[in-house]
Amino acid sequence: MTGWRGLFRLAWRRDRVMIGVCLVLVWLLSYYSAAAMPTLYSSTSELVAANEAGNASTGVVAMYGHVYDTMSVGGVGANKLAMIDFLVLAFLVIAVVRRHTRGEEESGRFELLGATPVGRLAPLGAAVLLAVLTSVVSGVVTIPALVAGSFPVAGSILFGLAQVGVGLAFTGLTAIAVQVSSSYRACGAWIFGALGASFVVRMIGDVSWDRPARVLSWFSPLGWAQQVRYYDGDRPWPLVIPVVFFAVTLGIAGWLQGRRDLGAGLLPDRVGRPHGRIGTPLGLAWRLQRPAFIGWLVMYVLMGVVFGSIIDTIGGLMSGPAADLLTKLGGVGGFNDIYLTLVASMGTLAVAAYGVSAVMRIRSEESEGHLESVLATPVTRGRFLASHLVVAYVGSVVLMASIGLAMAASHRSGSSGFWREALPALAHLPAAWVMIALAAGAAAWLPRFDWLGWALLGGVVAVGELGAIMGLPDWVLKISPFAHTPKVPVEAMSWPPEIILTAITVALLAVAYVGYRRRGMPVA
Repeated sequence: MTGWRGLFRLAWRRDRVMIGVCLVLVWLLSYYSAAAMPTLYSSTSELVAANEAGNASTGVVAMYGHVYDTMSVGGVGANKLAMIDFLVLAFLVIAVVRRHTRGEEESGRFELLGATPVGRLAPLGAAVLLAVLTSVVSGVVTIPALVAGSFPVAGSILFGLAQVGVGLAFTGLTAIAVQVSSSYRACGAWIFGALGASFVVRMIGDVSWDRPARVLSWFSPLGWAQQVRYYDGDRPWPLVIPVVFFAVTLGIAGWLQGRRDLGAGLLPDRVGRPHGRIGTPLGLAWRLQRPAFIGWLVMYVLMGVVFGSIIDTIGGLMSGPAADLLTKLGGVGGFNDIYLTLVASMGTLAVAAYGVSAVMRIRSEESEGHLESVLATPVTRGRFLASHLVVAYVGSVVLMASIGLAMAASHRSGSSGFWREALPALAHLPAAWVMIALAAGAAAWLPRFDWLGWALLGGVVAVGELGAIMGLPDWVLKISPFAHTPKVPVEAMSWPPEIILTAITVALLAVAYVGYRRRGMPVA
């Protein structure tokens, strides 16, 4: 661990803005969500009805969890806030650990550090320490934010500690993924796959809360946090599980670190073809992004099949309060239509995340030194940028079409027409296109702050998901491009907002194109 202090200061200096923005976002969401809860329900009977409605909706339970005490002051609102906080923190610690370990190895900086008095475990130790401190600060400061917002003290303490537990668990998992993978991108595939599996396992366990399959919740770090049951029974003993898990995973990561070569992983990359077949920038972009896209496509098809198979149960499960709850969560209209609009909205937010990640590949190719080799050929900057944007935009269309078609196909006994259920998912695409274009603009004009694409998406998600519950002004809610897309199939298709958002996308892409051609390259 010799030299870890200097590496820790360097890591903090590089990530202090990203960490600060994410933590402030978490704290503000926590405070305003807690402050808004007393205004949502004027009596205990309304609160109980809302929590019962949440439990009656398979979709709500799958996304946010089950409310065990329907008189819980937090209820489904606290569950939704918690899931957003947990996911934001998980993404944050994953980014911190991955960047300052596998990312530094791949860039070649660790070879320079190896020539100085720096111990072999110092880089991993510094990255893990920064992630742990980030988790602790996030959880500890969330506690007074919740209390100030009106939530009980005991439950708020458990909420904050559960948040710390999620950060510790995914810090340990990322430390192991760093050792197993042989590249920065492969590391991301391993750890984000683990995060997705954790969410799915927790989802199955929560949906099966009154059946034997509920035990699956105990196999997920997100499930461990929910089992603390803040404001819902307040039981602290599950907090021990993520602490022990972190200690075990960190020990395994340290042991594996000593058994692999610098820059290599325990699982080597697959050997490629001896003769290449890529002849265009678009072919290269597709080859680089194909594995990630296939993973997204499989996930979207499976989600469509699962969500479509339970459409017929929605009307029977929900009553009036349930419809009101789902309306606050993003749906409008009748039972089935509320469900369709909610799934379409959630799916489009995830598609925007896919598009932003695809655009960020432009920056990773530049920072890793690959772009110089490409531009040494007759390929222009504009063609290189356009190739990755084509993958991002075409991929977004395919993903939303896949979830819509899978939902409609798996819902064989519905009264609605096939295309009426398949097409609503596409109505929100122009909003996702705007977010992708904003990310491209950040990569083109502010390459050192390319994370702004993710920050803008995170802000839009926060406003859209919690804005109504927090009682934000209407003009704030309208900042999100997703607030302007028509809620098909309840509403008739409205083309003006679709055309305007598409025009904004084109304008932003033109600005990104100009910036990408004008700035210096490469920018590390």
